[in-house]
Amino acid sequence: MSCHICSRSPDPRLPFYCPTCARTELYQLRIENARVLLEKESAGQQIGNAAAYGHIQAAHFKPSSVPLGQKEQNDDDATTRRRWAIQTFTSRQAESSAKTRVMADKIKILRSKIKDKRLEISQRKLTLARRYSDAESARYQLAERETALLTGIQNNIKRTDHLWHSLHNKTAESRIFLCREAANIYGLRQKIRKKDDELKETFLIGDVPVLDLRDMNGKSYLLLSCYCRILILNIGSTPTQISTSLSNIAYLLVLISHYLSLRLPAEITLPHRNYPTPTIYAPSGSYLSREFELRASPFQSLSSSPSASRAGDSRSYFPRPRPLCIDKNLPKLAREDSGTYALFLEGVTLLAWNVSWLCRTQGLNLASDSWEEVCDIGKNMWQLLVAPPAQASTFMKAFAGRDIQSKIKAAKDPPKTIIQRTKSFPMLGHYSHGTVHSFLGASEGTDFMRTWRLPTPTKIVDKLKSTLLGEMASAEWELLEKREWDDESQEPPPSPIRETSELGPNNNNSNHTTITKTRAPERDTSLGPEALNERTSTSRLKGTSGWTKLRSR
Repeated sequence: MSCHICSRSPDPRLPFYCPTCARTELYQLRIENARVLLEKESAGQQIGNAAAYGHIQAAHFKPSSVPLGQKEQNDDDATTRRRWAIQTFTSRQAESSAKTRVMADKIKILRSKIKDKRLEISQRKLTLARRYSDAESARYQLAERETALLTGIQNNIKRTDHLWHSLHNKTAESRIFLCREAANIYGLRQKIRKKDDELKETFLIGDVPVLDLRDMNGKSYLLLSCYCRILILNIGSTPTQISTSLSNIAYLLVLISHYLSLRLPAEITLPHRNYPTPTIYAPSGSYLSREFELRASPFQSLSSSPSASRAGDSRSYFPRPRPLCIDKNLPKLAREDSGTYALFLEGVTLLAWNVSWLCRTQGLNLASDSWEEVCDIGKNMWQLLVAPPAQASTFMKAFAGRDIQSKIKAAKDPPKTIIQRTKSFPMLGHYSHGTVHSFLGASEGTDFMRTWRLPTPTKIVDKLKSTLLGEMASAEWELLEKREWDDESQEPPPSPIRETSELGPNNNNSNHTTITKTRAPERDTSLGPEALNERTSTSRLKGTSGWTKLRSR
């Protein structure tokens, strides 16, 4: 029952909280102590009575001078003592008999246990003997059997490894076939023409030339007509041609990287719904999770208007895509919107760098590691996808570190195998991010990429920007747009020769002299000199046909 003070039931594992609990715990010990004391007292009385009975027996053999009444009393006491002694002997005999029976039962139990243990020992001896025999049988010719088993496992490993490499070889061949078919469908081809006793290569996707980044400014020619009129033509890449060429390259590059299971360093975003033009991200901002897609075109997101800048503040923490299209020629874009011009140059440089990176991963050894080779996108893509397989000096053979070590071990101790593993397929389609075999992100691919000397995109952007701006700064002729010719036609005819000082305070170049006459009928200035000659030859007098092209000094 619970304590009436602390209201807790007694428990030997709990400490005491009050004296009542402690006293209650001591009650049982006190009772045991009292019982022991009582047993001790009873035993002492029995011993005393037995001792007194002995003295009485001894006194019976001595002559006694005790009176008769005293003698009768002594006889009664002796009878009582004898009865007590007999009872004591009887009880002791009963106790001894009980103990004897208990001991006999225990002896019987122990004998049965001993018998069981002996039987168990004999069974264990038989088991140990059988196991010893089995161990001897297992150790018989163990080395030979281990060698045979190890050889079988090695053969299975080699066979599986050979099948794995064969499957990878077929996968690489399928990748090569898909890439070349894609290039064929897109119409990637090389056109060689002879100009000034020199062979000039031009690469096209379909009928659109693949531009070289160094030629994006175009070339300016000063044309002198038979009417003493000067037309300044911009012969080269138009904004539409540049945008179309970059779009074709982006589409083909994404398709090729998909077939090769490679993730390009700079992520390319192809046109999709509400996103009509391709863009490219810097490597640091590529392949990040984006909660939303831009709902406007890249030009709207890249515009420098205040409303666009305020709208861009809310998502300034997202990486900014670089455009791969323009709506103005580069010199005009550089003058009017330097920010978009810089982003566009970064975008085309990242695109060209992606192409060079893809060529390096597929083992294409470029002519040099200069930034000019990176800018020639068409040549790199043609050599990778269309050019016939080159010699072993052009395509690098990559052997994995594990293959080299396996060859070294084979030279030391050739295993008893049937299949000898070889790897002779070319590098195109070898490394990828989609298979465990020849994974580009593994140590083997990392060691392979560590040998490159590819310039960084930042260095290429700086070189390209300085080259293009240098071309614009060193141009000797001012580029006149069609609208400016239209404005000039509405003005009264000026004097035949106008000095440079009359051109305005902003033109300080002494090499610029503009010769103007009455404007001829409007012609398409986007054509070359030969086309202009053909279109105006029917309206000229005899002996006045043709144009005179003045080269820049």
